[in-house]
Amino acid sequence: MKKLIISLSFATMMLSIAFFTSCSKDDTTPPIVTLLGDASIELSLNTASWTDPGATATDDEDGTVSVSSDNSSSNPNLNLVGTYTVTYTAVDAAGNVGTAVRTIRVKNDAEGFAGTYAVHDTCPGFVFNYTQVITIDETLNNRVHFNKFADYANNTGIYANRLGNGSLDIPAQIGTSIGSGAGSCDIVDHRFTSVSYTGTSTGFILVYNDEVITSGCTGATVCTATYTLQ
Repeated sequence: MKKLIISLSFATMMLSIAFFTSCSKDDTTPPIVTLLGDASIELSLNTASWTDPGATATDDEDGTVSVSSDNSSSNPNLNLVGTYTVTYTAVDAAGNVGTAVRTIRVKNDAEGFAGTYAVHDTCPGFVFNYTQVITIDETLNNRVHFNKFADYANNTGIYANRLGNGSLDIPAQIGTSIGSGAGSCDIVDHRFTSVSYTGTSTGFILVYNDEVITSGCTGATVCTATYTLQ
């Protein structure tokens, strides 16, 4: 009888081990990573620095798990327009990896001016109608560029700055050897400066000085250009 009881107890023990072994399984569940703060963030170009809100992680087996990220001095690059992603990663004791991603858009605050415009440009005695493309600067905040300012051939280097009140200002700058034609004063140097800016429902009106500064061809005029976004 004693031998039978021992045999039954051994069988019961082996059955229990088999049962628990069959019911147990490896830990394959990754930690859950939760972002702190917004999942999408916008930052102005040339922002000096930003504070990463970070993230937390919890695991069904290990509880709180540490989190690392690929946030670095170049991600996001605060001096280059673009959309960046910061990935937050947590690894539990079993090696399961959980991640979460934050999107960061570095933007030029003058981006609202970017686009293609129909321009009606009037100077004393002259009227010009042409297409103008304005693009943003990707490394200097609040700066935009004109693809051919004032409809002069080769006048591709003129830029404007967006001011705090939302207007555009053309600081004094020179278009070198611009224009077309065979006359002695057809291709010359011009100095441009803005006089005033007025916003409209479809674009803006820019009044500017156009001064020829090449020796023997000097002269100045004030022109009014109406920009209509296409």
